[in-house]
Amino acid sequence: MLGKKTCSERDVRTMLDEHIDMVGAVLQKALDSIEHYLNDNIDAAKVSAREVDDLEALADKVLRRIIACMQGGAFLPIMRKDIFQLVSAVDDVANAAEHFCDFCLSQRPEISKAFRGAFQDITRANVEMLPDLKEAIETLRLGQFGWVGDDVSPFKKIAEKIGIQESDIDDLEWKLTREIFNSDLPLANKMHIHSLLTRITNVSDLIEDVADRIQILITREAI
Repeated sequence: MLGKKTCSERDVRTMLDEHIDMVGAVLQKALDSIEHYLNDNIDAAKVSAREVDDLEALADKVLRRIIACMQGGAFLPIMRKDIFQLVSAVDDVANAAEHFCDFCLSQRPEISKAFRGAFQDITRANVEMLPDLKEAIETLRLGQFGWVGDDVSPFKKIAEKIGIQESDIDDLEWKLTREIFNSDLPLANKMHIHSLLTRITNVSDLIEDVADRIQILITREAI
């Protein structure tokens, strides 16, 4: 006997919007924490980092609610895996922001003033990708027949923009990496601050992964 449906596709759509907003808040607060750290305001950086942890925990709760909603009958079983992978990919963005904050405040890498502006620019560039990520998710017609409408050009434009943003951040990362390792800092210091840089730029990679996940959904529909 089939169980009674206790949750709807519309409920998932609402929670998905709530989740992406929460992830955006995590990224913004992570930016605040890094900026405080770069300005040698460690106490303020700690406060923001704790808020990052709290917001990321709230995002995880929304993720669990989405999973429970699908277990309650939202969407056909064949569709649930794709939706779960999409939401998990979005959640990975918040996790990455939490990780670079934790790394920064727990290990306290010594970042030379010559590099601080570049670190700030890269972190800000990650945050600036969020509106496009949110818009990409909004192109999905969850709960309706088919993932997207007949015209997929709006998503293609958004995905292209996200790809360009991610590539720009890669360029900034490459230039800063070169500057770090061409500097007179001890090798241990170079490796330490480069580890932080890698964790920060991982956010843009994960945002692009979400766009790729949406592209997979659209491609499957077209086959």
